[in-house]
Amino acid sequence: MAYQVLARKWRPRTFDEVVGQTTVTRTLKNALASGRIGHAFLLSGARGVGKTTTARILAKALNCSRENTPTADPCGECPSCVEIAAGTSLDVQEIDGATHNGVEQVRELRESARYNPARDRFKVWIIDEVHMLSMGAFNALLKTLEEPPPRVKFVFATTEYHKIPDTILSRCQQYDFRLIPAAELQAHLRRVAEGEGVKVSDEALARIARAAEGSARDALSLLDQVLSFSAEEVKDEDIQALLGLIDRELLLAASRAVAEGDSRGLLDLVERLSDYGADPRNFARELLLHFREVLLLKMAPEGGALLAQIVPEERERMRPLAAAYSEEDLLRIFEVLTKAETDLRLAQDPRVTLELALLKMVQMRRLAPFAELVAKVDRLASGVTEPLPATPSWPAADAQGASAPRATPLPTPAPPAAAAPATEPASILAAMASLAQARPSLAQPLRTAQGRAEGDTLVIEVAPDFAALAAMHVDEYRELARSASGRPWKVRIGAAAAAPEAPAPSAAESAKRRLADDAVRAPAVQEALDLFNGKVLEVRATKPAKEGP
Repeated sequence: MAYQVLARKWRPRTFDEVVGQTTVTRTLKNALASGRIGHAFLLSGARGVGKTTTARILAKALNCSRENTPTADPCGECPSCVEIAAGTSLDVQEIDGATHNGVEQVRELRESARYNPARDRFKVWIIDEVHMLSMGAFNALLKTLEEPPPRVKFVFATTEYHKIPDTILSRCQQYDFRLIPAAELQAHLRRVAEGEGVKVSDEALARIARAAEGSARDALSLLDQVLSFSAEEVKDEDIQALLGLIDRELLLAASRAVAEGDSRGLLDLVERLSDYGADPRNFARELLLHFREVLLLKMAPEGGALLAQIVPEERERMRPLAAAYSEEDLLRIFEVLTKAETDLRLAQDPRVTLELALLKMVQMRRLAPFAELVAKVDRLASGVTEPLPATPSWPAADAQGASAPRATPLPTPAPPAAAAPATEPASILAAMASLAQARPSLAQPLRTAQGRAEGDTLVIEVAPDFAALAAMHVDEYRELARSASGRPWKVRIGAAAAAPEAPAPSAAESAKRRLADDAVRAPAVQEALDLFNGKVLEVRATKPAKEGP
């Protein structure tokens, strides 16, 4: 007997055997049990998720001769079920929409629909890839599809739902087939392996399930290929070599190097990939999935379904990585890897493209969020020093011999020497200006200010142009005065006496000076000066926009 591939040998025979489509099969079973059976069904979804298989099971359920009416559980043994499964039934016709897509073929179908079934309860037409029909063929099918003879059923299957005309969609019951989750695919592969008497590890099946990307047919085809290579015992390295998958040790080494900022280590890793003969695009895809697992470890609750996707042994090895990365880090890494995978398709030198992406990930790890920068500036302005961040430490070298980065001790900065409190108003103002260096909006008015003490009140006289700005920050000046002198002060802001009048400037100079003063006092400019410890060098007027075309 000729060899039968696993995808055909293990094709589901009943609704309960269909993998990963519980919602669809439950709806169809309930409709058959209650007698609420439509005349046209549209099954849509990705390749290999069970559309054609479900259409055949539905045809058997409609025509099973063991029961007097349609049944949700066809026997699979009566002549109708056997012929439908073998594709030889006269009353159940499977049509390929790609080759029977013209108006003439649809006319033949309409003519045949006028006659009663040869033996079975219903005539069933299964049209696969129905989106390949021409617009004329769709239009020729409309009337028959809306009001078919009582003993005629249509079952359409498509991978491109968006190409079906709305006039057809409105006449069908629509069932959307989802991609099969990796966990369900792995469980299905385990049943097949046990049925075939093959020894294979859970990790190997998990990698096959991930490579299949939600398709049961693809998963069984990959397993068939692996069994041809490994016979009765499948080893993890066989899976890796045959399917071109990336060694997980390389993925762990890459993510550790990014976390540690080890650019040279990443370049060495790409060299190892080149010696290994790995596809850079495949590595980028596998690394993206690896970082997704890191994100799940960081965010998903223990014992949840999300963490169940990760092999327990791998979880423990990846926990230090989950602690080393922030959510912002991982989101930026996802963006880099997603773009790199796209760029690698057209790259003339894929190795260089991959190296640039990995180095960019290292650099992006050094970026700090904007809110954190603002908070750091405020802490520096108040005289608070921050310790240097610790370098993450990793477990010792694993069993595979992959080198693990070592924690590097960092020197602890010495605390700054305490400055003696100032007592005289002039000294207090000088100390306040020194403390406010990180906030130019506070320090600038103090540079030309004069001070005097009136009891427990420190009067600060600033240049008239800065009087309004300084008055807005009187509370902050009060804190600066307390830090500079070591005693609480009340602070009052005043305008210093105007300097002797200089020759009146020209109108152009006056306008330029007003423009500069307005720009410096603008809140947005002051915030920028505070954030980046900057100063205004030049102010220019923008050209007015042209009105009209």
